[in-house]
Amino acid sequence: MKLLLLFLAILPAAGADLPVANGDLLRLAAKSVAGFWDELQAVNCVETVDQQKLNPNGKSMFRQQTDFDYLAILQLTGNDLIVDESRTMVRAPEHENKLPLLITNGFSTFELIFHPFYRGAYEFSAPEAVQVEGRPLLQIAFRHVHGARSPSVIKLRAREYPVEWQGTAWIDPASGAVVRVSAALMGSMEDIGLKSLTADVRYARVDFKGEQGAHWLPSTAVIEVETPHQRWRNTHSFSQYRHFSVDVKSEVGSSK
Repeated sequence: MKLLLLFLAILPAAGADLPVANGDLLRLAAKSVAGFWDELQAVNCVETVDQQKLNPNGKSMFRQQTDFDYLAILQLTGNDLIVDESRTMVRAPEHENKLPLLITNGFSTFELIFHPFYRGAYEFSAPEAVQVEGRPLLQIAFRHVHGARSPSVIKLRAREYPVEWQGTAWIDPASGAVVRVSAALMGSMEDIGLKSLTADVRYARVDFKGEQGAHWLPSTAVIEVETPHQRWRNTHSFSQYRHFSVDVKSEVGSSK
């Protein structure tokens, strides 16, 4: 069985901010996510994808690693903007794969569940102050509203099935930057043969030489999927961020 798990973010124009009362954290997070989206489009990086086929005890049966030059781009479809990812292989796997592996895309943008477009698609708990690795963060639980638009789909046998997530996010209280999002299925999807699905996505501060201000960009994304007979784990690691630029030159010859 081959599964293709996609995170499809569809973004219209930015909506109005939440009321200040009880909405400060979500307002800050939404503003940070808008900045994140601008920053992610302006950089490329090396993405290392570690794909593992696991046995029932969680031990690796087969493993392959591939390096890509990675770039997130936008695709305009009607009135919607869809997140797309461009990958150019820079290091192929050492061993040929003969086992079915999981294909996962789009989890670098998992924090877009906090974008204003998805505000009505999720319920959020009151934030809780926590200490994570010595730094103060705000922890907030979320769950998908049944029947609302989902930012994720599973593609199986040419069909797409929306994913309803529930989980926890950790947010920087000063900037609203999303530091980590951990989520799992809100309900059963065993009708399509899916026993469990989890995603743990982390973001890290990236400082560019000669620039002021912090950039919070994808660091790692770990996705695990289990069916009645198979189990997989994919780890996406993002490194070597750099700004890219496109030079366009126009030369006009003089007439004689």
